Parts: sequence; structure tokens; C-alpha cells
Amino acid sequence: MDIRRELDSWVRQWRAPMLRFARLHLSHHADAEDAVQETFAAVLMADAATLAGVEPRRYLFGILRNKVMDKLRQRYRSPETQAREDDENLDELLFDSRDHWMRGVTPALWQTPESRTASDQFFKVLDLCVNNLPAKPARVFSMKEFLECDPEEICATLAISKPDYWQCLSRARKQLHLCLNQNGFEGETL
Repeated sequence: MDIRRELDSWVRQWRAPMLRFARLHLSHHADAEDAVQETFAAVLMADAATLAGVEPRRYLFGILRNKVMDKLRQRYRSPETQAREDDENLDELLFDSRDHWMRGVTPALWQTPESRTASDQFFKVLDLCVNNLPAKPARVFSMKEFLECDPEEICATLAISKPDYWQCLSRARKQLHLCLNQNGFEGETL
């Protein structure tokens, strides 16, 4: 197997999807680009026996996931990012004084989530919604759901407490539900 020729083929086929994945998790374009380049550099350093018979998508995204996690750990362990970020008071935006949903933001049940989630449109809207979350809940949600990190790893990486983790995850899910409903994935009101 000619590693350079194989890598050239993989770069043409997988670079754009890998860059989209990295950008979802890393806010800086340069960091995302670096993570993708480091992934391909790691493949270039591998021997032919390691690459023989591997499924490219799984192999590349496995390496990329680790590169993204390394960059997230570096970023959130630095002193300037450990300062507590101001959280939006989501409850005040969503609920009235009697703890009922505010008019116009009530979540709706989805009619056919299985068929909707299979569509490219859904993932484009989901990507938009995740990118519009406040920074801290977006980080927690993407690490949990996309990078499949466990809560302890997320708390350690972001230097947050368990209650803060659960609050961020809850806020992210509520806002994503609302965003998806407002962008055409609505159904019956709860």
C-alpha cells in the first residue's frame, strides 16, 4: 500500500466532512484546520500494516476526535478560560412567574422524528442551532453528544462542577428543542 497515494485519496474525500466536524467543536477556524491537518499527519506517520484494511471514515474520525479533545483540554485548562462565564438566565426567557411556558416558546412534539432526523435538512438546522447556543452550554452539549465524553471528563476538561454540567446540558437541550421547533421541526404542543 502506498501511504501517500492513499492519504491523498482520503484527503480529497474526507477533508471537508472532517473540517465541518472540527469546526462544530472548536470555535476558531484555525484550531479546526490544525486538528484536521494533525489527523492527516498522524496517518502519514502510520505504517502500511496499520492502514491495511482500515475503514477510512472510522479511522480518520477516531484520530480527529482525539485531536479535538486535546485542543479542548488545552483551551479550557488555560487560566483565562477558567474564569466563570456569564450564563443567560434561560428560565426567565422560557417560563413566566407561575413556571408556565412563555407564549411563543412552548416546545412542540414532533410528528415523525425518525423520518425528520434522517434528512440532511435536519442536520443543517441542528448544526445552526448548536452553533447559536451560548458558549458554555454548547461546549458541554457537543462534548457529551458529539464527542461522547463522560460527565467526569467534561467537568475536568472545562473545570466545572457536576451541578453546573447538568445545568448546562439541560439548558442546551431546551434551547435546541426550541430552535428546532422554530426552524420547521414542530408538531403538537406539549
